[in-house]
Amino acid sequence: MSAEWFRVRDSFDHSRVPQLVQRRWHGDPASVRFISSAYNIVFRFERDGRGYYLRICHVVLHSLAKARQVMHFLRYLAEQGVPVGEPVPAASGEFLEVLADGYFASAQSEAPGEKLSGYLHDATIFEAWGNSLGKLHAASRQYRADTNIPYQFPTVQTFWRNIAPAISTASVDLRRAYAELTDWMRGLPPHDYGLIHGDHRPGNVIWDGMTARAIDFDEPNYHWYAADISRALLELWDRALEERQARRRAFMRGYLREHRIDEWWIEELPFFVQHRALLMVAWTLQEGGNPGRALEWVVKRVGW
Repeated sequence: MSAEWFRVRDSFDHSRVPQLVQRRWHGDPASVRFISSAYNIVFRFERDGRGYYLRICHVVLHSLAKARQVMHFLRYLAEQGVPVGEPVPAASGEFLEVLADGYFASAQSEAPGEKLSGYLHDATIFEAWGNSLGKLHAASRQYRADTNIPYQFPTVQTFWRNIAPAISTASVDLRRAYAELTDWMRGLPPHDYGLIHGDHRPGNVIWDGMTARAIDFDEPNYHWYAADISRALLELWDRALEERQARRRAFMRGYLREHRIDEWWIEELPFFVQHRALLMVAWTLQEGGNPGRALEWVVKRVGW
C-alpha cells in the first residue's frame, strides 16, 4: 500500500457516511458504525433489520477498472452459490458507486458468524472450510472476466517478478529462497491453474457453525489452486507436524468433494507455503515495514 493511499484514507470525512448510506443504499443512517481502515475503509449499517458492510476505497489504491472486474468475479461466485460475502446493489442498480474526490464504494450483506481465525483449534471445521474453497475453485474454472472492463487479473508470475528488486537487497537467506522457489515454480505443470481468491486466510473467512464464507476479495490473481489451499493452512505452520497433517487431511476431504485436482499437489504444499510467505515478506519490505515471523516461514520449509 502506498503512502498516498494512507493519506487519502486518513483524510476521508467519516461524517459523509450516514447520508451516503441513506441516499445510495436506503440504509438507516443512525445505524452506521465505523469498523476499520486497515485496508479498505469499512462501515457497518442496517436496512430493514439486516446488516450490511460498506467498503470505501480510492483510485490511488485500486483503479475503478480493477474494482469493477473484481466485483464482476464476486457477483459471478455469488450467483453460482459459492459461499461469499454477497454484493448488494445501490438504489441506482449499480454494484459500485463512484463518489467525489476519487473515492468509490460498494456494499455487501453481512455474513452471519465470526472470523474463522478463532476456530483453528477445531479439527471438524476444516472439512467444511475445505468444502467452501473447493466450491470457489470449481466455479472459478468456468469463470470468464468481462472483456469490456479494461483490467486483467494479474498472474503470480507477475507478482514474483515484481518482488525481485526488494529481494536483491535482502538477506542471503531470502535471496537463496527466492532463487530456489523460482526454479521450483518454473517446473510446475500448467494444469490446476486458475483465478484464485488470493488471500484465503482464516481472517478472511466467516464461520457460522455450518458454512465457511469467503470475504475480502481484494487481490484475485491467476495462480495454481494449491496456493489458496496453502494460504488457508499457513497459520498452522508452528503446530506439530501430526496436527498440521490431520487438519490438512480434513480440509482436503471437503475440498475434493467439490473440486478435483491432482493429489500430487499435496506434496508441493511446503513449497507453496514458503512461496506465499516470501511474497508477504517482500511486499512488507517494499513498504518499509518489518516482516516479523513471516521471515521464519520463508527460511524454514516444513512438512504438511
